[in-house]
Amino acid sequence: MNYKDIQLTQKQSRDINMLKGFSILLVLFIHANITDCITNMDMKSAIGLYTQVVTRILVDNAVPMFFFVSGFLFFLKSGSYMDKWKKRLYSLVIPYILWCLVGFFIPFILQVVFGLDKYFSGNELKKIAEFESLDYLRIFWDIRNGSPILSVMWFLRNLIVMVALTPIIGLLCDKLKWVLPLILTGVYLFLPFSISGISSLTLFWFGIGCYVAKGGGNIWSLIENINGKVLFVFWIVMLGMTILSFYYDMEYDFVHNIFMVIHFVSIYKVLSILSQKYELKTLKKIAGISFFIYAFHEPWLGYIMKLSFKIIPFSGILLYLAPFIFVAVAVAYSYVAYMLLWKFAPRILKVLTGSR
Repeated sequence: MNYKDIQLTQKQSRDINMLKGFSILLVLFIHANITDCITNMDMKSAIGLYTQVVTRILVDNAVPMFFFVSGFLFFLKSGSYMDKWKKRLYSLVIPYILWCLVGFFIPFILQVVFGLDKYFSGNELKKIAEFESLDYLRIFWDIRNGSPILSVMWFLRNLIVMVALTPIIGLLCDKLKWVLPLILTGVYLFLPFSISGISSLTLFWFGIGCYVAKGGGNIWSLIENINGKVLFVFWIVMLGMTILSFYYDMEYDFVHNIFMVIHFVSIYKVLSILSQKYELKTLKKIAGISFFIYAFHEPWLGYIMKLSFKIIPFSGILLYLAPFIFVAVAVAYSYVAYMLLWKFAPRILKVLTGSR
């Protein structure tokens, strides 16, 4: 494979950045899933199916899009692996360690310092008093249902693993050429797997991103030139098939994985069109602090949701609006926290965000 740098237009660079901003909103919707707040929700009921569509089907490709963009950007420009690893030591590894420590000290302070351990179930995560010696290392890897103690960090953990494997991925891109995406697609669709640190989803999206960049193809121009009406038809058909496959329990994961690819293309296409007509100032602001929102919004969002359902009688239209309300709240308090750190502790903020 003849490697050459891809020349992105200024608009494409801006649209990719907005894609990251939009993706973080999708991540928030994933965590605004209200099923855990409602006892025995029937997922085939109107509210259950609606929740599945809004907080799963339409947003589950948020993290895959991040993996794709990360793989693409890693090989976007030529350079040594060592130089790129050094850069990502500061942008990925150090923030990852620090945020995992934050994820530990939050329950530690609440449970041990304030003595509120009775309000924690100890199901998804052991109570701090029950920690064994090895658990203090596992907070950085898989202590919370296969995720780090701050569960959202599973993405960063897997991304670090993928970055460490880039010499192998790059070699496979060069040696296997067009066979590599076929293999990745086959594993993604027909041999799905997931273990702590790596999964078929991670391999596919990050690997395809690397392949596209290594091949010198400007996929963003390709998407921009796709016929919008034809793409919309495909999107509607696959969305309908995904909903039906969930409702009737028929190969949901397989159908949904295909839909995520079409959904990704559609999202970028729409953002590309909108950016030509509108400034999208709010989305740009969100994109600018997307990493901080991603890292900071939990566990606070989970606490807010559970407390809200205890004191507010969610019903009727309010129940359907709940995911949107919680996403807006998460963006608001994350933005306030970011601005406070930016004003009073900019050096700490810089380290926590990897200088983003």
